[in-house]
Parts: sequence; C-alpha cells; structure tokens
Amino acid sequence: MKQKLYGVDFKHLEVNGYRNINEIYLQKNQLHACETLFGDWNAKLMILAQDAANFKTIELLLKANPNKNPFRHGENVDTNQNLFNLLDEFNFFKLGKINKPNNKNCGIYYANAVWLLKISDSMSGRLVDKKKAFLTSEQVFKATLDNLDNLKLIITLGHEPFLFLKTIFNKEIIGNWHDTVIKRKLNYFKYKDKNLIVGSIYHTSKRGIIGRAKKNKYTGKGSFEKGYQLCLEDLKEIINKSRILTSPLDKS
Repeated sequence: MKQKLYGVDFKHLEVNGYRNINEIYLQKNQLHACETLFGDWNAKLMILAQDAANFKTIELLLKANPNKNPFRHGENVDTNQNLFNLLDEFNFFKLGKINKPNNKNCGIYYANAVWLLKISDSMSGRLVDKKKAFLTSEQVFKATLDNLDNLKLIITLGHEPFLFLKTIFNKEIIGNWHDTVIKRKLNYFKYKDKNLIVGSIYHTSKRGIIGRAKKNKYTGKGSFEKGYQLCLEDLKEIINKSRILTSPLDKS
C-alpha cells in the first residue's frame, strides 16, 4: 500500500515572503488547510484555490486556542461559505454543515495551489515571488495527486490556481482563463497513471461572484445573486461535461 504524505513531510519548504505551517504546528495528519471542510481522500473532485491564508491569521488562531490545529478552514470566510452553498445546491455531495462538515466522506477534496502561508497583514494579501511559490508548491500538489487515488476532475477557483496548473503542467493546460470559464472549457492532462480533467470557475469570494456577473454585463442591484447563479451553472456544466458521476448532477 502506497504511503500518503502529509504536511509534516514538507517542513523543509521555504520561499521569501512566506512561512511554513510546520514552524508553529506540525501537520502530521493533514496536508492542506481546507481538508477540514472538504477532505475526502476517495474523492473524484478536487477544488483548487489559490492559498489558504496569511501566516499572521493562522498564528493568531493558534494563540487563541493553543490546543487546536490552526491550519483549518474558516467558517466565516465568505469564499468558503459561498463555495459550500454552491456545492450544497446539488444532491450528490453530502457536506454536513459548514461548522460541522462531513469532510471525510463528502466526495470532494479542497486543496491550495500555493501551500505556503504568505507574510501579509490580511488574508487577501497578494502573492509575492509567484513563480517561485508555484514551483516550490509543485511537490506538495503532486503529492496531493498521489494521495487521491480516485481523482478525475480539478476545478480551479479563479485565475491564480489555473495559472499554477499552467505553470507546472505547461504543455497540457492551455487557453486563456476568462475564455475557459465563460465557455466552460475543459483541459485534459495525464499525471503518472491518472487521466485528469481541469475546469475553472470564478473565485467564490463576494468580489469574485460579482465579477462573474459583470463578465455577463450584469451590474448593480442583484449582481451577487446573478453571479451566484452563473457560478452554479458553470459548476454544474463542468461536472456534467467531465462525466465523473454516474448520473447528471441535478439541483435538489
């Protein structure tokens, strides 16, 4: 049986402008932070976001509760709340509740392109030395692919994780991100013995969802609701086109 790798196996990773979670809390049983929301190792679907958080936020969580792993999803982060709500629209995934998720048996695995934690004052701080951060995180991402035996489809949240895949699989992932989202295009690539599919939706922050509405020329009042509906349609069509499920994904 193949041995799975966890965060502690990457405690050596470092890039200027980033910190490693293992500096303050050894990750012996977990690889990505948001495994605590969607962490099903048998999943066919991966959601790939940009990065988990800034180091300062994680450090404050640890100081507030020294006995609790700080490398976890934020229940009140709108990206997570909106993503959870979108996926919960479908009756295929059994998610539980965002504050008490069925993370080990939900059918989804939630990962980050940039595994290291950025040094910034806020969660939304920009990525620095992006290419080096991508190439350093490549080994964590490939270990993630190795851990997920049943993985078929990766859906990226926003431009950065799509760019990350283009960077590390530069001959397989092609196309412009905006065009990929709007036309709901799929990329196909092979990693070892896995034949994988990549689709993309807008980032599920409030700003990202409103941005999806703007892309279809909807602005002003109701733009969030319209963007949410478009993201839902994007998500449904990508999953159905990928044919990873035994039956079409319909709304509950």
